[in-house]
Amino acid sequence: MLDVHEMWIGVLPTALPWRVLYFVISYLLICIGIALSNRCGLPIIPTDLFPRELSEIISAKYSKVKISFDVICLATTAALTGFILGHIYGLGIGTVLAAFTMGKGIAMVGNAMDKHVAIAPYITEHIKHHGTHKAQYAGH
Repeated sequence: MLDVHEMWIGVLPTALPWRVLYFVISYLLICIGIALSNRCGLPIIPTDLFPRELSEIISAKYSKVKISFDVICLATTAALTGFILGHIYGLGIGTVLAAFTMGKGIAMVGNAMDKHVAIAPYITEHIKHHGTHKAQYAGH
């Protein structure tokens, strides 16, 4: 899939204002996507699943756990690339900005969603209405 997108992504303008616009659009889309995935209980990628599950286990705010996790990953990447390559590689301003703010952005988008829509996995709603004894037959 990456090869397909490489064919057209090279034609996009790369001036600084355009890069800022690309960052803002992608940042918002990622926040919406992760907030939706968290609300639906979907098994998303491990780097997003871990903070979601850990925040439930330790009863902490998702945004704090997510930011802490992202910053630890960022620091680990910086340390490893610095040690192995002799310089930090692949960590631009957007990556650093996202690491320190994405958790709060996801929480804000999620809270806004919660005000307008109630999202619950089908099986959860089925168990609420019919009890656990019929849960294995949900949808049949």
